Amino acid sequence: MLTGLEDNEEAGVALGERIGFLRRTNFGLTFRVETIPDPNNLAYTSHALPLHTDLPNQEMPPGYQFLHCVRNGAEGGESVFADAYMIAEKVRRKDAEAFRLLTSIPIPYRFHDRQYDIRVHRPMVSVDERDRVFDVRYSAHLMDSFDIPDTVMADYYAAYRRFMAETRDPANIITFRMKPGEMVVFDNRRILHGRTAFDPMTGHRLLKGFYVDRGEFDSRIRMLAGQT
Repeated sequence: MLTGLEDNEEAGVALGERIGFLRRTNFGLTFRVETIPDPNNLAYTSHALPLHTDLPNQEMPPGYQFLHCVRNGAEGGESVFADAYMIAEKVRRKDAEAFRLLTSIPIPYRFHDRQYDIRVHRPMVSVDERDRVFDVRYSAHLMDSFDIPDTVMADYYAAYRRFMAETRDPANIITFRMKPGEMVVFDNRRILHGRTAFDPMTGHRLLKGFYVDRGEFDSRIRMLAGQT
């Protein structure tokens, strides 16, 4: 959590550009999280936004996400976060078969509007060669209709439900209200984020967001540490 940013939309962007190149997506180089007419994403409404990772429908989802709170005058709209690595490990400990299904069966993700139709099939949880979780793709509103074999469909839904139940356990969640001038930075492929519903009639809520990929972020840390 960063504090003390200037009272303008570009303050957070300027900080991000000191770290590395911003990642352009179908939402642009940056995006404004606020209510808009005819939204093409649940984020652009005042509804509650369940915990998720951004853009799991991309071949390579963005790495680090930056969310700069510019305005937060509406009632509601608390930010919610959870560690998806921890949740995945809880699933592994409680139900090894559920974990195996989540890490081995690709499922469809899709974003579709008037300009784009971006799809990919990937497992919801990815592990490396040492069986350690290193990526999570979790977004109920960007999952397409499951097209997995009938023989495992029921078991997969049970595994998915077990993971989802952990995202709704208060023991796994932190909730707080962001203030103008604050910016939260997190690994989008590890940290689930969301928000509670808010009332746009009570004030303006605006977050300015953008992404910096993991490689750019790690490169800057190495350079600052004096490693070449």
